[in-house]
Amino acid sequence: SIHWNHANNLFPPLTTSSHKGSHGRIAIFGGSEKYTGAPYYAAQSALHCGVDLATVFCAKEASVPIKCYSPELMVQSVYSVEELDALLKEEEGLLDELEQCKQSNDLMTNEVNEMELLETMKKLKHSEEQQHLLIQNELKNDDKMELLAERLAKMKQVEEKLQSLRDRQDVSVNSIADTITSMFPTLHTLCIGPGLGRHPLVFSAVEKVIRKAMESKLILVLDADALFMLSLEEYRILLEELRGYERCVMTPNLMEMRRLNDASSSVASRGTEWEESVEKHSNIVVEKGNIDKIIQGGGEMQCREEGGLKRSGGIGDVLAGTISAFMAWSAILLETGMSNNKIDEQQQRVFAAWTACVAVKRATKVAFQRKRRTMSAIDVIGEVGVALEGMEGGLQLEHCNQLPQTKSLQE
Repeated sequence: SIHWNHANNLFPPLTTSSHKGSHGRIAIFGGSEKYTGAPYYAAQSALHCGVDLATVFCAKEASVPIKCYSPELMVQSVYSVEELDALLKEEEGLLDELEQCKQSNDLMTNEVNEMELLETMKKLKHSEEQQHLLIQNELKNDDKMELLAERLAKMKQVEEKLQSLRDRQDVSVNSIADTITSMFPTLHTLCIGPGLGRHPLVFSAVEKVIRKAMESKLILVLDADALFMLSLEEYRILLEELRGYERCVMTPNLMEMRRLNDASSSVASRGTEWEESVEKHSNIVVEKGNIDKIIQGGGEMQCREEGGLKRSGGIGDVLAGTISAFMAWSAILLETGMSNNKIDEQQQRVFAAWTACVAVKRATKVAFQRKRRTMSAIDVIGEVGVALEGMEGGLQLEHCNQLPQTKSLQE
C-alpha cells in the first residue's frame, strides 16, 4: 500500500542540468471583471511550491489587476466580458423579437383559417346577397394573407440575424478555446475555475478546452466555478466523462460536492445506483473541509493535519494552486522515468493530492500562529514554501488516515 515515505518521490530533484520549466509549467484559466484575486492566489501558490512558470488566462478586464499583483506571473487576456455581454444582450433582444413575431403570426393564421371556413360554408348558399358578402370577405382575407406573408418574411429576417449572431458567438468561443489549447504542449497542468465567473459563453469555451485537454491527456485541476458549470444540466454528460478521466482532479467544498453528486445521479431516486457507480469513477476528488478527503474510485484517504483556526477567503484557491504544482511534478517524474515504481501512476497522483492538502494545512497553521485573526490567504501563500521544506524527507504517518479496505490505493 501507499506509505508516508513515498513523499520522497513526489518532488523532482534540483540539479545543475535543470532549466526554466524543468520543475513545472502550469496555467490557470480563471479571472473575471469581478474576481481577480482567486487566479492570482492559485498561480502564486504554485510558484511558491516551486514550479518554474505560471500563466493566467483571464478576461481582459482582469488582466491588468492580476499583472499588478505579481511580476512573476504571465498573464494573457483571452476574452472581453464587455464584448461577450454585448453578444448575449443582442441575442436576448432578437429572441424577444422572434417570439413576438411568432405570437402575431399564430393569431393571424388562426384568423385566416376561420375566414376560410366561413367562406366554404357560404359557398353552399347561392343567394345574391351572400355572394356579395363573400366577395367582400375574400378581399379582406387577401389583405390578411398579404399581412401574414409580410410578418413571415420579417420572422425569417430575425431568424437569419439570430443565426448570424450565434455564428459570431461561436467565433468568440472558439477564439478563447484556441488561444488556451495552443499552449497545451508547453503545460504540465491546467487549473480551471478560480475566479472564472459564470458567463454562459465562457462556460462554452471551458467545455471545448476541457475536451481538448482530455484528448491531449493533460492533467486538469477543476475548482470553484468550473465545478458549478459541471453541475448544470447541459454539462452533465461532460461531468460523467470527466469522472472517468484519470488525469482529472476536482476540488469541491461541501456544497459543491453535493451539487456534483446531485448532477451525477440526475434524480434523487438513483441515490443507491450512484453510490454503487462511485467505484467506477477513476478521477480524483479532493473534498475540502476540516478533514480533507481524497477520493478515487472506491477508495479514500483523509488528511487530518491540523490547520489554522481562521478560514480566510482564498485558501481554497491556494490549495488548487498547490495541487496543480504537485500534479505537474507527477507528470514530470513520469516523463523522466523518476516516478515511484512501487505504486502506479494514478496512486502517485492520489498521494500527491493528499500531500498538497498536508502542505496547505501546515502553511495555514503557521500563518495563523503568526497573524491570528488578521490572517489572510496572502499570509498562507508565504508559508507554503516553508511547509514544503521539511516534507521532501517524508511525512508523519499519523497525519494520514487511509481506509484499510481501499482497493484503488493498494499495490
